Amino acid sequence: MTIRNGQSGGRPARRFISLRTKLIGFVSLIIVVICSALGVYFIQQRAEVMDSSLNALILKTALITVVIILCGIAVTIVLARRIITPLKCLAGGASRVAEGDLTVSVTPTTHDEVGQLTEAFTHMTESLKERDLAISSHIQTITKQVRELAALNKISMAVATTLEIDKLLATVLRLLIQNVGFKNARLVLYDSDRRVVYGSRLAGVPEEVDREWRKVEVSVQDDGSLLAELLIHGRPVLIEDIDTAALRLTPFNLKPIRAAGVISIVCAPLKSKEHILGYIGAARGAQRCTQEDLDLLVTIASAVAVAFDNARAYQQLEHLAQTLEQRVQHRTQLLLEANRRLQELDKLKSDFVSTVSHELRTPMTSIKGYVDNILDGLTGALTERQSYYLNRVKSNVERLTRMINELLDLSRIEAGKVDLNLGNVRMHEFVSEVVEGFQVMAQQKGLTLRMHQPDELPVIRCDHDKLHQVLTNLVQNAIKFTPAGGEVRVESQVRADGFLTIGVIDTGCGIPPHELDKVFEKFYRGEFGSPDDPRWGLGLAIAKSLVKLHGGQIWVESTPGQGSRFYFTVPIAPSPPR
Repeated sequence: MTIRNGQSGGRPARRFISLRTKLIGFVSLIIVVICSALGVYFIQQRAEVMDSSLNALILKTALITVVIILCGIAVTIVLARRIITPLKCLAGGASRVAEGDLTVSVTPTTHDEVGQLTEAFTHMTESLKERDLAISSHIQTITKQVRELAALNKISMAVATTLEIDKLLATVLRLLIQNVGFKNARLVLYDSDRRVVYGSRLAGVPEEVDREWRKVEVSVQDDGSLLAELLIHGRPVLIEDIDTAALRLTPFNLKPIRAAGVISIVCAPLKSKEHILGYIGAARGAQRCTQEDLDLLVTIASAVAVAFDNARAYQQLEHLAQTLEQRVQHRTQLLLEANRRLQELDKLKSDFVSTVSHELRTPMTSIKGYVDNILDGLTGALTERQSYYLNRVKSNVERLTRMINELLDLSRIEAGKVDLNLGNVRMHEFVSEVVEGFQVMAQQKGLTLRMHQPDELPVIRCDHDKLHQVLTNLVQNAIKFTPAGGEVRVESQVRADGFLTIGVIDTGCGIPPHELDKVFEKFYRGEFGSPDDPRWGLGLAIAKSLVKLHGGQIWVESTPGQGSRFYFTVPIAPSPPR
């Protein structure tokens, strides 16, 4: 049995030499015992001839002893060669394997148990060698993946903290060369609106080549080229052999590739929110690229695309921020100018309305006076037809007069020229006075007009005429929009918060919900108005303004088909001493 690729270990060898010495001693002892037994036997059987043949027996005994000893030595040598030496070789091989040397090979010299043990040991070392190779391969793969993940992490951190586009592109190319292991890299931007590539940046090539291509713009057509595959269809590309795919490469791609001596490339589009911003290409010089390189580049391209999109948005935001102050100042100036013009127009409108109203008021008063004189018979007797027409003229003159008065009131309110003539008003008598004034009108229309109020109402410090105008407007509207047989009710109530509430409730047509917030607007008539309505939407607007001047509020509640409820409040003033 032999051991290749090395010598046996020292300590196991010494153990086997000691074992062999003990075995030889033991065999010698057995031989001596046997010889002694034979000597005794011969002495007992032939005692009579012992004396005569003692010398011959001693010679024979010595001869037999020598022969037995020689046989024992021969047996020992055979046993050592078949058992001890192979075991010693196995021990030495095991020691070397334990020390990490898996190149040990022990050749079996027999087919017995020791030979089988030697074959098992050989198989074990081969299995360990294969496992060691597999572990080394896995470690290399893991190391490569860790290196790639570390590179990805560096790239992600670098691009995430960079908001300048030029710096971002330069950082990406530098990290592709330094940390990922590519020899050459290229980053190209894409304008999808014009379908043009621009801003090409190269790494791993001479600077003059990079400068040459940086300002080049190339249109992209859907012609099956590499640019179309990347920028129109958004698909990553692996080209293992440049020569076989030269037809797909336009001069924009092929010339720098040839200049760098590249034989294989990988390219990935920069996609952010389904929008293609450009692409990244990389190569390993004279080494062919693999699918793993493409997968890695696709991952890098995703992070770069998001960072590039963020950087571009930041630049746009920064530009907007730089011009925001100027635009705000410009818009503010425009608004101030528009506001000034509106104020001028509003003043002109108010002045016009006030002037026209005043100018109309005098002739309308004269017309009304002349009509009244004619109707009173001062100019002679009138026929029935003449009286009818003159009464129509009088009615329209009164309508125009009310309109003129409302316009004057509204213009004065909007101009802030209305002053309250405050005085102590007994509210119980005030409400009764207004209600009694409309009893005839209600009876003519077939309505019931009544009031509901406590026996005692406080004295309110207010403008009697203006509150009278508010309540009169509300009662007139209630009578107008309540059909015959209906009811109009005026209620008064003192609230705990120091206000007096006056409400006018009718059983008329009601107001649709979508019009409740509009009934107090100027010139708003709504669906409940009619072409024959002599009022034109100023009464409630004026009423709201007058109530606010007193520090109160006015609102409406209504259910279509069931009537409306108008309420207004005025603050309660302390009762004067009697």
